[in-house]
Amino acid sequence: MEAPNEEPREDIDDMEARNKKQREDIDDMEAPNVSSSLSPLYENVAIPWWKTALNFACGVKSAQERQMEEQAEEQPEPERPWEHIVEERKYFWLYNGGAIALAAGGIFMWGFYS
Repeated sequence: MEAPNEEPREDIDDMEARNKKQREDIDDMEAPNVSSSLSPLYENVAIPWWKTALNFACGVKSAQERQMEEQAEEQPEPERPWEHIVEERKYFWLYNGGAIALAAGGIFMWGFYS
């Protein structure tokens, strides 16, 4: 009986090195930005109401909303005068005292009438 033809086998290390290089080449390749190239195609497509509700509940944003957010991030924030409101000391004590009195009255009524 004849021995089967033995073909020279590639060294496993050479195969692993070649596979690693192929994976690195694939990782280095840049994928085209599909979302930006397809967005004009799907810009005016009507989305069913149930899908809109589901997207809202899950926090998914449409392309238009994402674009608006990106534009808002690029623009500088306007100055807001109400962020610099200073409360006078006497009103601070007046409002906090009123809040404590209302809380005490509510607790009394809850305890008395329950």
